Amino acid sequence: MRNALGILTPDLRKFRPKRLMAITGLRQTELSKLTGKARPLLYEKELPLKISSRFTKIIFSLVILTDLAFELFGGDENETKKWFMSPNTMLFGDSPFLVSMRGESNELMNWLNTRLGRKPGAAF
Repeated sequence: MRNALGILTPDLRKFRPKRLMAITGLRQTELSKLTGKARPLLYEKELPLKISSRFTKIIFSLVILTDLAFELFGGDENETKKWFMSPNTMLFGDSPFLVSMRGESNELMNWLNTRLGRKPGAAF
């Protein structure tokens, strides 16, 4: 995990809600509904991640997905954000962000790896 968009702290142990809000354009209330985290928690600068939690697995998948997309778009953060939040017909009208928040990002990761010339499921 490179954490190219800075969704996690540099040590990869804490989630940065404000950074995810900046990337997605969502506010605390919307992000609270999607993450299942209480709205007041999303005002925090950083939230510790519990290794075994479902939320942590979703956030890690989200970071890996954005890392792969960032690489695919040649390090262009704006293009990465645009792709990440745009509805996609291949995803039945959902955005890669919504698919990732549901915990269904494996197929997207495989697709991005294939586009990057790697075997699906390949590590960085």
